[in-house]
Amino acid sequence: MAWWLVPALMGVGFVAGGLGALVGVGGGVIVVPALMALAGLDIRMATGTSIAVIVPTMAVALWRRGLQGHVDWRLAALCAAGAVVGALLGAHLAGVLPPLVIRRCFAAFLAVVSAWLFLGR
Repeated sequence: MAWWLVPALMGVGFVAGGLGALVGVGGGVIVVPALMALAGLDIRMATGTSIAVIVPTMAVALWRRGLQGHVDWRLAALCAAGAVVGALLGAHLAGVLPPLVIRRCFAAFLAVVSAWLFLGR
């Protein structure tokens, strides 16, 4: 591992954690592209590694945001129920789809979300 990769990835983690706690994005939007560009990971390894980064990051963010009263636990439980099923399907598809298809789906998702945020509702 190159010497510069450690501080670079710690910086990526800092940005992802800060933005994740502030506005709810970070793992997929920041960590996945960074891992692909800086560490040379393929899309499957980058997304899997990003998930491992998200778990402790979001646990801390949830703790702090919960203490602030900024969590609607009822809505969170409903979304989480669907998210668990979606995660099972997504993890299965990540293992069977070609990396190029996964990468293009990720790029399309980022483009659509970017356009939606830029143009408004």
